[in-house]
Amino acid sequence: MRVPAMLKRLKWLRRLRSDERGNVMVMFSFAMVPIIGLTGATIDYSRASEARMMLNSAVDSAALMAARDATKLSDSELRERINKWIAANLSGEAAKSFTSATISIDRTNRIITVGANLAVDTSLARVMGQNSIAVASSAQSTWGTNTIELALALDNTGSMASSGKMDALKAASLDLIKIMKEATLTTDQIRISVVPFATQVKVSTSLKDESWLRFDQTQTTWSRDRWGNWIANTVTINKSSWTGCISDRDQPNDVKDNESVSAYATLYPADFCAQSTLAPITPLTSDWTALTNAINAMTPVGNTNVTIGANWGMATLTPGAPFTGAKAFNTPRLQKYMILLTDGENTQNRFTTNGSAIDDRTKLACQSAKDAGIRVYTVRVINGDRTLLQNCASTPSMYYEVSNAAQLTPVFQQIAREISQIRLTQ
Repeated sequence: MRVPAMLKRLKWLRRLRSDERGNVMVMFSFAMVPIIGLTGATIDYSRASEARMMLNSAVDSAALMAARDATKLSDSELRERINKWIAANLSGEAAKSFTSATISIDRTNRIITVGANLAVDTSLARVMGQNSIAVASSAQSTWGTNTIELALALDNTGSMASSGKMDALKAASLDLIKIMKEATLTTDQIRISVVPFATQVKVSTSLKDESWLRFDQTQTTWSRDRWGNWIANTVTINKSSWTGCISDRDQPNDVKDNESVSAYATLYPADFCAQSTLAPITPLTSDWTALTNAINAMTPVGNTNVTIGANWGMATLTPGAPFTGAKAFNTPRLQKYMILLTDGENTQNRFTTNGSAIDDRTKLACQSAKDAGIRVYTVRVINGDRTLLQNCASTPSMYYEVSNAAQLTPVFQQIAREISQIRLTQ
């Protein structure tokens, strides 16, 4: 091949290579468009997710704050306040996009519904034709509290006299009552019962003629005759000698709350008091002075029977006998709670001093309460069967344990606020 021809061929190949590079660059540029768009979309959706979280928090907060002030402000004032609350809790692009919320105020059912929308401008995702991403949030709240019935089943056994436990329990209980009183907006919206327990419980002797009581328990005392022989003297409890103490019902009713109490085995056995200074039960009431007096009257005495405390806590929350003041479980917006507190292990009931056997009854009593729809909090004060109380609680978070009696007040404060606080309904 001649040299000039070879040179021409080489020039042609160079031009071809140059043309191929140009095509590759063009093709690469086209391919980068969706890649940039997808990358941009990922970044923009991340920004939108952050804006959504911010909006959710702002709307939730506004709904709760509005519920708190619903009784003090008019509808127009509430709407203005809600919009200001939301705007104040937004920043950056979210704040620029927000204009106003959609607000519904239902004063009959005490419900506030808040909805808000944002449009987050995109940046790189615009190459794919998406100029903004819609973000929405809604929340609903109620003002005041639901109707509450709360039983305080409190260990009043002798061991509560040690380590300042009884004084701390009284202080914590009085603080709880104060919080619940302050949370009440209407008459009888929150009612509380107080159930001091040891091996027995005690009720007012004015109930001696109630059909749910039975008087057949006996008490035997021993004395020596003139010749030194032991003489047994057995007497049966009667209405005139009864001072208000009640022991465990016959099994299996000792762990139940039969609303219909008529059959012999369902009756409550009036008994001689093993602990004469045991404070009586105060049924459900919103008389805050009566509740304060009931707490102050508690004294530590006797052995531990957690079963009877749980069973009578449940009894105060059930509409049927022995107390009839509780509302039906299916009452709208009604919530029932029990706080079961003890500092010791089971030691004695009407049937046995075998703690393990009594534990089995306690488990069943707690389950009966939970099955009925009662939310059970349990509190272990320094000592007691941890596993038993953990299992008695409705959820793990409703079990509390204190290693120092002084810790009872903050625990009761937390429980009181959990029960009484305004909550988001959805």
